[in-house]
Amino acid sequence: MNTKMFYGGIFMPIIILLFLSKIEIQAQESIQNLHFTHALHDFPAARSMLRSSYLHAAFRNDFCTKEMMFKELEFDFIHQQDALLTTITHYGYGSFGELAVHIGYGRRFGNKVAVALRGVYLLNHATHYAPRHSFTVDFSICYKINAKLCLSVALFNPIRMKYGITGEEVIPMRFELQGDYQPNEKLLISLYGSKTLPGELDIGARLHFQPKNNLILSSIASITNCGIGISIPWKGFVFNVQGQWYYRISVSPGCGVGYYFKKECNDIAVDSLSALTCGRTKTPLLFKKGN
Repeated sequence: MNTKMFYGGIFMPIIILLFLSKIEIQAQESIQNLHFTHALHDFPAARSMLRSSYLHAAFRNDFCTKEMMFKELEFDFIHQQDALLTTITHYGYGSFGELAVHIGYGRRFGNKVAVALRGVYLLNHATHYAPRHSFTVDFSICYKINAKLCLSVALFNPIRMKYGITGEEVIPMRFELQGDYQPNEKLLISLYGSKTLPGELDIGARLHFQPKNNLILSSIASITNCGIGISIPWKGFVFNVQGQWYYRISVSPGCGVGYYFKKECNDIAVDSLSALTCGRTKTPLLFKKGN
């Protein structure tokens, strides 16, 4: 049953996107503009689509437990078609946790395709135990089918590195796929699937609605969790709060703030919910007018 659900989560977004692409192929792409820059989850390649460097900080408390705190600091330096992508995260608390440092390079090819490759350093620490240092990589690709459709794929630890480099335990590999459909300037629909090996399978959908220029409402529903979020863009800043409920456990509240360095990006509205799932970074996707 898990195998069927896994392959269903991989191929269903592709089938739906191809169907929608056929419907929309004759549509006028000029009506699209940039309203949802953080529609994707954990796809670093999509950051290279940005025209502005971006700074972001986020905090989340999983299950309202003090030992399960997630903190993130992210800076993406964008220069023309090139991007330097950096993210630092910590999950846990002072006596136990994991520090992760992601540094990599992304490049946009025209307005359709972007790829990214990052090196990842992991530090697992616990009181009374020696720290464990590990290294691996992640790779992602983002393909903008047209002004309304985008498909993204990401792989974490595809080279199957082990904890402690020479240890016996392999760092879990993660595969993620997401398709995004933006029928108009106020609405974005995302279908996604992720699988960790070994680990859980998650399949779900996200809905992002922008009733006003300075407000975005978001919701998520999957086989493991559901949640809601609110984002408020203001003069280049983006403030967001969110809450997520894992069906088998409890509620996880969170908040964040981001800043775009270019004036032309000051009116960007950003989805707040994509940082929730699995506690990993938010990543931007451009649906830019005329692209």
